[in-house]
Amino acid sequence: MRFLIFFFVVFICKKGSGTIYQCNTNASCGCSTSFTLVSRIVGGETAGRQSWSWAISLRSNGKHICGGSILSPSFIITAAHCFNDITNLTNITILAGSLSVTPSLNGSSQVRSVAQLYKHSDYDSSLFINDLALLRLSSPLNMGHGNIKSVCLPSDTVSQPSDNINMIAVGWGTTSALSSTVSSILLQVTVQSIASTYSGCKDLISDSKLQFCAGIITGGKDTCQGDSGGPLMAFANNVWQLYGITSYGYLCALPGYPGVYTRVSFYIEWIKSIMSFDEITTTTVSKSINPTTTVSTTRKILVRTTTNTRQSLATTRTSKSKSPTTARTGTSKNPIITTTRTSKQLMTAKAAESTFKISNNGEHATKKPLFFTVFLPTMASLYSFLVLFLL
Repeated sequence: MRFLIFFFVVFICKKGSGTIYQCNTNASCGCSTSFTLVSRIVGGETAGRQSWSWAISLRSNGKHICGGSILSPSFIITAAHCFNDITNLTNITILAGSLSVTPSLNGSSQVRSVAQLYKHSDYDSSLFINDLALLRLSSPLNMGHGNIKSVCLPSDTVSQPSDNINMIAVGWGTTSALSSTVSSILLQVTVQSIASTYSGCKDLISDSKLQFCAGIITGGKDTCQGDSGGPLMAFANNVWQLYGITSYGYLCALPGYPGVYTRVSFYIEWIKSIMSFDEITTTTVSKSINPTTTVSTTRKILVRTTTNTRQSLATTRTSKSKSPTTARTGTSKNPIITTTRTSKQLMTAKAAESTFKISNNGEHATKKPLFFTVFLPTMASLYSFLVLFLL
């Protein structure tokens, strides 16, 4: 990391009920052109203009399905599960430089198609481990405008985040588990990293090296359906760093059930290897219609039981897997390949993870606590038996 020898004003000050962040405008990443005001997605607020210039909307046939973050003019990072049911990249685009979920009429926003999908080779669509993917755009974004910047990656020498730090999540997802309509404007919310030993987190995550929990233990603030793939950021070293990728959770903003995020610091080497490899080989790679590459580190991921889309409120968590709409396209000569688990593995995962469910488009996983799946039904059956016996 280079250190710039400039005097600049860097501060975090309290103003009313909000916090103003002013970053290092000389930094090459993680700093938008305007101050960022955060006062309190679910329990959140409208984002300020150009506050999060790296946030993008991932779209299928022009419809928002997930979020993502700009890493460079040609690369976007998002969640792998956003592509669970997408077999053709032809209709997949990203919208950058827009506060609105729709392209701006004044030409300030930019739309790009996706030339290549790099899904983590060890992504497991049933456990959501290694839930990340990189997208190479068909043509680079014009980064000369203040409304389009890149986010900083954290160091890979320390696992981030540590417990109990404030972070900001942004996205166009729904603002309630009861809603199926995404937000028309970018929203932001402040959450805290939560220890993996906390019971509500321990019940949800599969591997604390690869995932972490964030939210508010008392509930009320969370990411939700449609926010999947979007950034969870911390203000560190006077810039915004990408600590997490919105992945999944149990419904939205419930007390005791934080959201689950992919831990970006674990994957820095993987991310950089893809970006550098692609830059070296781009000129020699043939242009197939839907090229897909799986690049590894080792890992695997929540048990999958297919259900209908998110409208089935009781079985989907509006937590972190935020793909609000079913992104299905026709079959392709070059389908995106995903790994599957054997039935024996699925049964093991069900036993180990209780009951996890994910909607067809991979929006959000739901995990039902044992109280609802075992204790309550057992007590109800016992009560019925006693009533019949006494009568």
